[in-house]
Amino acid sequence: MIFDGKAFAEEILNNLPRKKAKLAVFLDPNNTSGARYVKIKTEVAKRLGVEIVMNRIGGDEDGIMVQLPHPDSQKLISQIPPEKDVDGLREDSPYLPAVVRASKEVLLSLQEDLLQKRMVIVGSSGFVGKNLMKLYPNAIGMDKEDFDPEKIKTFDIVISATGSPNLIKDIKKGAICIDLGFPKGDFDPGCNRKASFFTPVPGGVGPVTVACLFENLLIKYSH
Repeated sequence: MIFDGKAFAEEILNNLPRKKAKLAVFLDPNNTSGARYVKIKTEVAKRLGVEIVMNRIGGDEDGIMVQLPHPDSQKLISQIPPEKDVDGLREDSPYLPAVVRASKEVLLSLQEDLLQKRMVIVGSSGFVGKNLMKLYPNAIGMDKEDFDPEKIKTFDIVISATGSPNLIKDIKKGAICIDLGFPKGDFDPGCNRKASFFTPVPGGVGPVTVACLFENLLIKYSH
């Protein structure tokens, strides 16, 4: 099954309250891929009645986010009040990072007993991977540097967030594959033929991540 992230995101967005809110977004002008994502977020914001302000804060924002990568990311993130960190970038944020929450929602939708599945998180030392390891402490961590293509075929659930296109060439038959690669997928597209569930890039977890960001903003979905 190839996951339809746009349809899943629509379900989330359709259930969000329409109310006035303001989101401040910091974007590096040289981040062309990030600019595409900000454009998508701006379109969703307009639909929801959310005002987006770029590269400035005035104190009346309901949420603040930094579109990564950004050369001043650490400085900017450190200045975000935790309660306004709707993308979950701070260690003390009350929110899960939007991409991590999106991954969680997608897995929960499968109604699988995750405790009975062998899970690996590829890219476990990165920001997203570390937060996934906190969420799923029984998972095995693996990084691009110690990636083992044979071992990867022993896992029932493979979540990958390395940003290395087509890193994963083969999987266990019937595996669940959650691809958080950016801007291209970590899984070779051929893996979808063996997977029981496969999130493509683009159109998989990405749209759900945007929906989860606005869910955090509008209903303060803390963890």
